[in-house]
Amino acid sequence: MMALSWSRISDYRQCPHKFKMKYITKEKNFILDQKDKNYALVRGGNIHKALENYVKDRLAGLNPSVTMPEIIRTQPFIDDVMANYNVIPESQIAIDENFNQVSWYDKSAWFRVIYDLIGFGKNLLLTDYKTGKLADYSGSVDELGQLHMSSLVGMALWPEYEDCSAIYVYVDHTVVIPCLLNRAETFEPMKEQLIKEHAAINADEEFRASKNQFCKWCEAIKEQCAFK
Repeated sequence: MMALSWSRISDYRQCPHKFKMKYITKEKNFILDQKDKNYALVRGGNIHKALENYVKDRLAGLNPSVTMPEIIRTQPFIDDVMANYNVIPESQIAIDENFNQVSWYDKSAWFRVIYDLIGFGKNLLLTDYKTGKLADYSGSVDELGQLHMSSLVGMALWPEYEDCSAIYVYVDHTVVIPCLLNRAETFEPMKEQLIKEHAAINADEEFRASKNQFCKWCEAIKEQCAFK
């Protein structure tokens, strides 16, 4: 039984064969060595860390000096959240089949999510920083996107909140994309959908390749995939 994150679910939806090579057989060309990380990944990691440190410094009562343009653009959003919510900076959370929290690498983990900033206030606020290109959000209760999955896990862990706001914060564009969900209306149907997807992925034995718009960027070589 494999624990699923949003990135794993997204990869499977894109191409089950890619999913298999990346997470099950772990082909060498799908294992990204630290030195091989591209500029966008390195930049994104650095910005996330800087934003995390800014929140930690603020929580420690410090007045951090901000010089990175991306942090300067995002600072008003974070300051506003911290003025209205009790916050926790980046958190890695895993849950089991009963949607109870377990340790990150626990063998009973079914799903894993990372929250860049959690806020507890009038509602539950779950934040995901995004770098790079601005993209529309397409998730729904019937086919969960990342924000829906994040909301579902958050609702399971903090049942005292009836309303949940999961948001993308695009730090390069000063754009916030919210996903506002109500527990009574969405929790059970989203939970059912995610459990079904978990079962389907873990039951797959064929992992057939699926030709799609991302094939040209896939790490697979000709010997691994008929579509290369």
